Amino acid sequence: MKNSQHQKGFCLAGKVGPFHGLLATLVKHSARFQTGNRRWRAHAKATFTLGCVLILTNAPTSHAQRLKWGEPNYKQLSEIASDIGWYQLTATKAWAVKDDATMGLKGARCMHTLDELRTAGVPDIRTIDVKYDAPEFPRGSHTLAEIRASCEHVESLGKIKYFEKWAVMAMQDTPNLDSGRYETGYFKNCIQTYDEIVKAGVSPTERVPDRVIGSTVWSGSIEELRNKWCEPGLSRANAKTAASEEPYRKELTSDKLRVALTYQEILLPGGARTSDPHKMAAASVWFVDFSPSKICSDGRQVHNLRRYQFRNDQRLVKTTEQDYCGSAPLSAFR
Repeated sequence: MKNSQHQKGFCLAGKVGPFHGLLATLVKHSARFQTGNRRWRAHAKATFTLGCVLILTNAPTSHAQRLKWGEPNYKQLSEIASDIGWYQLTATKAWAVKDDATMGLKGARCMHTLDELRTAGVPDIRTIDVKYDAPEFPRGSHTLAEIRASCEHVESLGKIKYFEKWAVMAMQDTPNLDSGRYETGYFKNCIQTYDEIVKAGVSPTERVPDRVIGSTVWSGSIEELRNKWCEPGLSRANAKTAASEEPYRKELTSDKLRVALTYQEILLPGGARTSDPHKMAAASVWFVDFSPSKICSDGRQVHNLRRYQFRNDQRLVKTTEQDYCGSAPLSAFR
C-alpha cells in the first residue's frame, strides 16, 4: 500500500495535459481505493501505473527554468534565449556569424550579456529555453555554461570576420598600387588586426569561408591571407609613399613638410595652384580650399578657404579660415 500511495502522489504532482481528468477521477474514488475489494484495488493500481507511464511519456524532456516577465535579469536572459548571432549559409549550410553579433576586437555582444548575468549572481547552471540552433547544440533547454561555450565560438569567428574586412580591402586595393591611388591604411590595419586577434587567442591556421570576391578566389587561413595580401601590399605601399614624399622632404621641414605631405598640393598668394616643393618652400603663406557638404541660400556650394602663415624656419605661425558662397575671390589669396 505504501508503494501505491507513493505512485499516486507522484502522478498527482506531475499531472499534465489530457490525463488531468483521469487523475481527478482516481482521486474522487480514492476512498474506494483504500477500502474496496481486492479486484477494485488491483484495477485502480493498474490505472494509476498506466497514468504515471502516460504522463511521464508525454512530459517534456526539457527542464529549462521558465522565464517570467519582471523577474530579475529578464532582459539579459531573454536576449540570450532569443539569439546569440548564429546562422547557416544557404548554399553550404556552414555556420556563420551575423554582422551585428560582434564588435570587432571588442568581442561578442552575447559575451557581454553573459558577463552581466554572471556579475548579477546568476549561476552558470541556470537553464533557459533557447530558440535557436547552434553548432554546439540544437534549440531547447541549455545551461548558461553551454551557451557561453557557443558564444566563445561566436566571438572567435567575429574576430576572424573583422580581420577579413581589412584583408579584403587590402586585396581589392592591391591593383591600385600600380596607379598610385591606394590607401596605405588598408594594409596597415590588416596586419595590425591580424596581430591583435592572434594575441587574443585566435589560431593563425583558422580558415575563412571559401568564396569568390569579384574575380578573386578567396580562401585559406588567416595567416596565408596576411602573407598574400597584407604584408606585400604594405611593403609596396611604403616604398611608393617614400618615393612620392622624397622631393618634399628635400625642400621642406617642420610644419611645412607636415602640411605638404597631408595635401600634396596648395594654393599660393594670387590663387595659383602648385605641388612644386621648391615654390612651396619659398612662400610664407599657403592656402587650402575645402568644399564641405554645405550649400548657400542661393544654391551655391560653400567653399572653406584655410590660410597658413609660416615663419622663415618653416614653423606655423597662424591659421585662419573663411567661408565663401562659391569659389573664393582672388582678393582672398593674400
